[in-house]
Amino acid sequence: MALIVPDIYAGLVREKFEGKIKIAALSAELGFLKNTTVGSKVIFPKWELIGEAEEMEKGTPLEPEALSQDSTYATIKQVGKAVTVYDIDNITALGNAIDESATQMGIIFARKLDADLAAEALTSDLKSTVTDATKITNLELNTALNLFGDEQDADDFAGIVVNSLLVPSFFAMDEFVDKNKTYTTDGSGIIRNGLLGYFRNIPIYLADHQTYDSTGKECISYIIKKNALGYMTKRDINIELERMPKLKATDVVGDFIYACKLINDAGVCVVRKTIA
Repeated sequence: MALIVPDIYAGLVREKFEGKIKIAALSAELGFLKNTTVGSKVIFPKWELIGEAEEMEKGTPLEPEALSQDSTYATIKQVGKAVTVYDIDNITALGNAIDESATQMGIIFARKLDADLAAEALTSDLKSTVTDATKITNLELNTALNLFGDEQDADDFAGIVVNSLLVPSFFAMDEFVDKNKTYTTDGSGIIRNGLLGYFRNIPIYLADHQTYDSTGKECISYIIKKNALGYMTKRDINIELERMPKLKATDVVGDFIYACKLINDAGVCVVRKTIA
């Protein structure tokens, strides 16, 4: 029979999952969901900003202002996938069927979480347009970043996610590749682990899923601040086995329970040609 140990297999899936997440890697993992069920709502708290500082007068006490939250809710969902591993394939096929199935499960779970986080990002009120559906310029990027007002510190950004169709656009930017510019980072344009380089010291990541609208045939880029998107998981990816001795095969069934939300309305800017 196929030698599949659920805990080991789950570890493989988790390892592949963490290596494939894109938007989720720039989102805040807010811990585990407790005392909840699939389909129920979970609160993602958003802190409201307190009022302005007050001028003080001798003998006049300050009036305390309590911190308050504007809570937002997300639905807990469960996604799953089942894969059949035949004993004969695992023994005779070129490569390791168990490792391959774990890799593919990790990829699809990562893409699903990224897709849901991208859907949340698209609800942001911060949106900026580009002229060409499959190109972007330094001016258009700077225009989008200006929507953050005076909150443009590079260290505040988790990163910018772009489609690979935009790579030539970045190569054409002096601000991205010209070392004579004081804000151009060495190595920009050399892709490593999905990192294309830096624009104004903000990391640029490549992702071809959730960054292209096939209907409008246009790229979608996301400028994401730290802690702007968040997700919670019920537990790690769960793996169960169902042995089918008459088929000499094993069904590997995986599921993943999570909820995600845009938790900072001013923390994501969507850049694309068509703004709804």
